[in-house]
Amino acid sequence: MSDPTAGPALAGVTPPLPSPALGRFVAAVTAVVGTSVFGWQTVLIDAARTRQRAECIDGLRGLPAPIDVRTGTVNEESAAAVRHCLGTLHADAVRQMLVGMAVLAGVTAVIYLAAPWCERRLRDLRRLDRMPGTEALRADLSALVREAGLRRAPTFVVSRSARVSGNTFGAFPVRYVRLDLGLVHAHRVAPGVFRAVVLHELAHLRNADVGLTRLTIALAWAFPLAVLVPVAVNYAGAVPAAHLLDDVWRLATFALVVQVSAWSVLRAREFAADARLTGADAATIRALLATNPTRAGRWPRLAAMFRFQPLARARADELDRPVRRVSARPVEALGAGLAAGIAAPPLADLMAQLPRTLGGPDPLTGGAFLVGLLLGVPLALVTTGALWRSAWWARHGGGTAAGGGLFGAALAVGLLVGRRLAWSAAYASDRPAWWIELAWAVLGIAAGVLLGRWVALGARAHLRRIPVTDAGRTRLAWAGAATATALLIAAFVASILILDSWSADSEVSMLRVLAAREGHPEHVTVLTLGDTLGWYVRVLADHAPYLLALPLAAALHPVLADRHATRRALRLGIVSGVVGAVALPLVVVGIAVAARDPGLGPAALRSLVDGHTLLPVTLVEMTVAVAAVANRRLSVWHALLAAGTAGLLLAPVLVAAMAALPCLGTATGPGCVRPPEQVLAVRAISHALLVAPVFATLAAALGAAVAAALTVVVRPRHRRWLTSGAAVLVLLGASGAVAAAHRTSGPAAVTGHDGCLVGVWRLAAGRYHVPVPADSPLGTITGLRQDASVDLTSGPETGFASAYRIDGTATDLFDRAAAEGFLNGHTVRNVRRGMQTYRWTAHAGRYRQRDGVTAGDVNLLRVGDRELDISSVMADSEGSYRCAGDRLVIRMEADDGSWGEEIFVRSGA
Repeated sequence: MSDPTAGPALAGVTPPLPSPALGRFVAAVTAVVGTSVFGWQTVLIDAARTRQRAECIDGLRGLPAPIDVRTGTVNEESAAAVRHCLGTLHADAVRQMLVGMAVLAGVTAVIYLAAPWCERRLRDLRRLDRMPGTEALRADLSALVREAGLRRAPTFVVSRSARVSGNTFGAFPVRYVRLDLGLVHAHRVAPGVFRAVVLHELAHLRNADVGLTRLTIALAWAFPLAVLVPVAVNYAGAVPAAHLLDDVWRLATFALVVQVSAWSVLRAREFAADARLTGADAATIRALLATNPTRAGRWPRLAAMFRFQPLARARADELDRPVRRVSARPVEALGAGLAAGIAAPPLADLMAQLPRTLGGPDPLTGGAFLVGLLLGVPLALVTTGALWRSAWWARHGGGTAAGGGLFGAALAVGLLVGRRLAWSAAYASDRPAWWIELAWAVLGIAAGVLLGRWVALGARAHLRRIPVTDAGRTRLAWAGAATATALLIAAFVASILILDSWSADSEVSMLRVLAAREGHPEHVTVLTLGDTLGWYVRVLADHAPYLLALPLAAALHPVLADRHATRRALRLGIVSGVVGAVALPLVVVGIAVAARDPGLGPAALRSLVDGHTLLPVTLVEMTVAVAAVANRRLSVWHALLAAGTAGLLLAPVLVAAMAALPCLGTATGPGCVRPPEQVLAVRAISHALLVAPVFATLAAALGAAVAAALTVVVRPRHRRWLTSGAAVLVLLGASGAVAAAHRTSGPAAVTGHDGCLVGVWRLAAGRYHVPVPADSPLGTITGLRQDASVDLTSGPETGFASAYRIDGTATDLFDRAAAEGFLNGHTVRNVRRGMQTYRWTAHAGRYRQRDGVTAGDVNLLRVGDRELDISSVMADSEGSYRCAGDRLVIRMEADDGSWGEEIFVRSGA
């Protein structure tokens, strides 16, 4: 509960932090730009050219797909045809968006510059210094200017209105203060009222919010004039009425978001000006507001959303209860999140059209992080501004500062809802299943809560060490927190965009590919979502490590505020890192024993090495992080510091272990693929310093949340033992649920699955007969003059492994697969790498495989120094089989006369 005696201490004091109007102004600009991106793109679109492109693309249905995500191959002919059909599409999209932004900026500038001139003309304002007999009035105004702390006096003008009121306006660098005639009269009959009103208007100049106010009003008018009107005219003449009604509500929502954002800026600037009044001046303004004839109630408050000034009653409430400044209103975060969420998808589309984005594994990732940076700055200003002001007010005048969790949750909800309100979402037909979207939303809200708590607790930690009167150090600490928060929010926004794209309901989405790797290509499970998160972090660590390193470094910003806790976290990390570094080389013994299996290929061995080196490092760092938060005096960011310290000590040992065990003595073998030492070192270091700390932080946050929840409900006498026992039960229950989900993720076993095939098999001998037309690429390379055929053979040294499961799925691992033969005097070698997963049925001597999905599949034909890529989508096939004990023979035949016979032996793996 807030301290009710804090009011007098807070009166007239202003924190040395950015005003609330600044953060809300940036949010308003984000709302206007985000909701305007679509506008002129629809107005300037060339309907005839768009129709031609659609017809051209429709004519390419007979060609293979230009990019096969499942196989990782590109069909150059199809890609060239698509580029020819698209033509200047990318340049047109960029031009349309830039023209729209230019029109919006131009209209805003015209309104901003013309507003002061219009106000002076329409209100017939006269300059006070040119009016005779006002010497005493001007002298008192000069004294008030000095009292307000202004270095430069504004230009005072007088209107003919009888109201006891005023206003501050102007365009940089000229500032005007309007004095209504009733206020000038009050200078003689009610000097206290005159003084309070003038000080309130001068407080706007002291807070430097006049420019923000006028720009906000200009944006609020420019949005309907420069966006809504052109779009409405264009839609009325070109879009059918049925479609128009579907889009009207979205346009209305955009207009409401813009209006509310502008209204929040005006509301904040009025409250900030009132906050500078003290003593009798504050009481006078409160009494003046009480006589305001504006009605108070539900409908007037709703109507106030469309006015540029808050209700008098709201201002009076703010003066009566100054401790409300300690609170951080979640509705502010919700509005900023909505604006950024609406802006994110169109900005991501714009970034995709740029010739260059941030470095990353693909343009989607680089563009998403660039969008995150663009939106992270305004969201960081809103978040840090509100939560740091709350912490400052609580420290200066008493009371309880905002916890930040609800504020961060509102920000995440705004982002998640805003991205679905974006215009591109109206035409999306590949949205993920509801439970997938719900799962991502829950994780996103949890991340928002963690972000809000991080900002709020970091503000308390820093302000606790800084004297209240030290404005310079306070601003410096806030600037560091705002920068760190911008990086964290950038990663948060980018993750939302990327995971949303990966979860699209299509056959080649990342979720489908990962589900295929798990053995159930048609079913996405909860484990698949977890695998997706791990894959996402791993991809960033391998291809763009700085995109993980910067947010992790930013998350350590609050550590600078508590040196004692920092030293304890470092000691914990050092001890754990040393113990882990001593124990890690012991895995060499286990791997060496496992490597004696002759049926274990290099790729399988590589996975074994990774599992026995990378996984222990992750477990060590997660244990360190959870141990850190288990002690109530260490926070989640100290847990990250401890995990990173342990990873720093484990990294050299991990590099040595992975470099020493790439193939375990088989490096000279023909089938071994030894990764370069540089690749091994980078992978080991990135895992120890980036991947493992990310999951350690998540484990620490989960552990802290569970411990906090249990602490509330458990009595202090038995708190330690019951908390520990409950935590163990929760972890065991979660492990059991994961195991059960993994066990039941695929479909149940059905008839037609011969149990003899279940297990791991290794190819012992293979024969393949392939017809070769003379005009085929292979026939051309080998110089065929007439159609022929080639017979390829492989043995145990160049075979591959197959794993058949009881649920009817199977996986082929082509770790060292190769087959050789001769054609027209040339040696033909077929080399294959990668993995394929499919469904199989085997009964009464008949064998069939279907629904195949490949991952990283590369299929090459080599003739001398020439190479042909024959990778393709896995097709359904059937044939015969014989299975007896440890021997399996499968023969497949195709309609073109090709056949293959493979003899497997059961592997001891």
